[in-house]
Amino acid sequence: MKYASRKFIDLIQGATSKWANWDPPKKIEVGDYGTIINETGEFDWEGNIYSPHFKEQLKSSKNKFDIDLADPALRPNEQEAKDDHITVASWGVTAKKANASTKVAVPGSVNVALKVDLQFDGNKPAAAMVIHKPTYSSLPNDERITMLLKSMPDILKGKYIVTEVISCAAYMMHLSYQKAEKFSVTLQALGPVTPFINAGGSASFSWSSEAAHGLYRQGCDPAVKYMPLYRLKKPRPKFWELPFGHRGDEKSDDAIDRWEDVDPPWNPLDEEGEEQEIYDAVRCR
Repeated sequence: MKYASRKFIDLIQGATSKWANWDPPKKIEVGDYGTIINETGEFDWEGNIYSPHFKEQLKSSKNKFDIDLADPALRPNEQEAKDDHITVASWGVTAKKANASTKVAVPGSVNVALKVDLQFDGNKPAAAMVIHKPTYSSLPNDERITMLLKSMPDILKGKYIVTEVISCAAYMMHLSYQKAEKFSVTLQALGPVTPFINAGGSASFSWSSEAAHGLYRQGCDPAVKYMPLYRLKKPRPKFWELPFGHRGDEKSDDAIDRWEDVDPPWNPLDEEGEEQEIYDAVRCR
């Protein structure tokens, strides 16, 4: 595929409404704003609302809005997931958690921390992602945040906002190229794999898998904060149409959890990842 990244991201986005980070070690953080690169599907970072640079821009804005983003209530919310892993599968993929060990092993021994069986039917390209020990970070749904964004239309209008990031210490991504296959991915831990001990970073991880057709990526390091999945949202059009400071019924439109999820900017992709032409009956008259 010419742009395998875009095809993989498109399949994951269609399954979850979230965006896959093609390079999980690359930081994508809550409060980032920018657009999507059409050719690759990757996030084109332009800035972050929590950055010192944005703070300076806010001071010079014509719509003065006094806000202290150091306020704990306005900082991103951090929360560990209830499940020890997340498996994302597009259409054409069956994923099943086969085994997960929580036993305390003898120091120096190898435990199976996670095993997932993946079945690809082979009718068309399909994608799967496994995230181990996910942690969620999200933008607080606070009216002061929405007013902050509204005060900066020159910078933020037309941009997408990262409202949620899922991070982890181990991830696996696979894009299958139209070939029926079945294989397992196993995350092994050197040392105990109990949640308490893992939190302290005492165990080291390694992925292993059978031969996979297509594209396969993985990473595992308790000392690294991988960011494989994130959510992009954009304010509704009315958000920018109403003048700054307008009260009325804007609360219902400004609430971040009511913003629109960002759809892919490209036309539907064919099996090779190329954009399909859309027939426009009106233009062809």
